[in-house]
Amino acid sequence: MKFAIVDPSRKQAEVLKALLKSEGHQGEIFTEGRACLDAMDGGAFEFFVFDWGLLDISGSQLLDEIRRRHGWQIPVVVCSALTTEENVSDILRAGADDFIAKPIRYMEFTARIEALLRHCHATATPRLRVGNIEIDFNTQTILLGGTDAGLTQREFDLATLFLTNIGRIFSRDELLKSLWQGEIATDTRTVDTHSSRVRRKLGLDGASGLVLSSVYGKGYRLDTVHTD
Repeated sequence: MKFAIVDPSRKQAEVLKALLKSEGHQGEIFTEGRACLDAMDGGAFEFFVFDWGLLDISGSQLLDEIRRRHGWQIPVVVCSALTTEENVSDILRAGADDFIAKPIRYMEFTARIEALLRHCHATATPRLRVGNIEIDFNTQTILLGGTDAGLTQREFDLATLFLTNIGRIFSRDELLKSLWQGEIATDTRTVDTHSSRVRRKLGLDGASGLVLSSVYGKGYRLDTVHTD
């Protein structure tokens, strides 16, 4: 597996690369976040490990861009010396799959990477079915009752986020930040418009056993419902 390792300390990054190599993986080192972003254009990485305290861009910027380009299928581990409960929870809520405290304990590092890879391999599938809705990750399409629902790429990304996080509330700002990061002239009305289209195209009104609802003052949530 090909890892991107982003750390301002090249010495630290070299150690992590050596650890990953001992487990049979490849690693490419970056000391700046923007260099990693430039290298991401080729879609060369299958796993990201990076320090939250980057010098040129923030860790949250790098994480947002990874999720925007690759969705939630690629594992991301964040390392940081900011180990308070609030900092760790903020990093995990921002979209990291795991957190490793600095200074890094190397046996723990390799064990956490292995555990996350086991989880990813166990859940990895080119297709995901939720009721009569099927996501085809290879073709980036969603089928409703076996028929292509005709979603745009942005609608696909939004629908996939909801369908893989049933029961979770996403604020409008969170959705805007995740899917429209860096775009000009977008606001929360964009989220409302796209959510309405996804609801209509996938029949998320409850009849199919799924309902996409607006939670007052909080955002959107997809729930399962019981039908007679």
